[in-house]
Amino acid sequence: MVVSAHLSDPDWPELTEVFNHAFGDYDIPLSLTEEQLKSHMDAVSFSKTDSMGLFDEGTLVGFLFVGRRGTHAWDGGTAIIPSYRGRGLAHTLVKETIAHLKKMGCTSFLLEVLKTNERAIKLYRAHGFEVRRTLFCYKHSCSDIRQNSSSLTLAEEKRPFDAINPFEPSWQNANDSINIGSYTHATIKDNGTIIGSAAYNKSTGSIAQIVLNPPFHTTDYLKETIITVAHHLSGNEVRMINVDGEDTKLQQAFEALGFELFTTQYEMERVL
Repeated sequence: MVVSAHLSDPDWPELTEVFNHAFGDYDIPLSLTEEQLKSHMDAVSFSKTDSMGLFDEGTLVGFLFVGRRGTHAWDGGTAIIPSYRGRGLAHTLVKETIAHLKKMGCTSFLLEVLKTNERAIKLYRAHGFEVRRTLFCYKHSCSDIRQNSSSLTLAEEKRPFDAINPFEPSWQNANDSINIGSYTHATIKDNGTIIGSAAYNKSTGSIAQIVLNPPFHTTDYLKETIITVAHHLSGNEVRMINVDGEDTKLQQAFEALGFELFTTQYEMERVL
């Protein structure tokens, strides 16, 4: 018999195995090491006491990871291993997590879902989630981008990333995630003049935010910023997930540089 319970004392090796098994056959498969999963969960404010697991005679077969910041919660991943799908267990996870978060005083529950995952979208709509916005995800070979030159320079900072982005970052790209996670915070300069900030992970090639002061938030300056950041990355790929659908200038910059739009997501919210 499958029962649900909070992940109050997570077994990380088991969580990692189930995570990779459950997400291994998705449209964009995921596979993380235990350390990568822990690091990611730390950065998104993983709350073990708010997260839910599905257990069959003590064996984990599904989960809903919750990140929590104050009264706001975020679904950091909902998945069930293939052999347990089709039993309505995802509804159980979402329903019980919503009830728990309400009890804990949360006012908002956010998540991201692939635009092509119609089954998941239907699930979330059935529990009162509504689409807030569309998010675009881009990637490109780092070596190709480095073939371009840029007149901009970066100065790495030790202080917390506190830029105010006019386009609300998604949960995992938010300032809190940047300051908790393994991100580099850099000031962007044009001939010595500060024009904005960027946050990026050197080893993974992930750009969390590019925030340029209003006069400089143009396609050309954004292109140069992306190129400059790429020259400071050590990985093979540069990517940015969850670009706000309203930030057309940033989208145009990625497209002009030949980035691949590798997926589109919806950000959905359940007001609690």
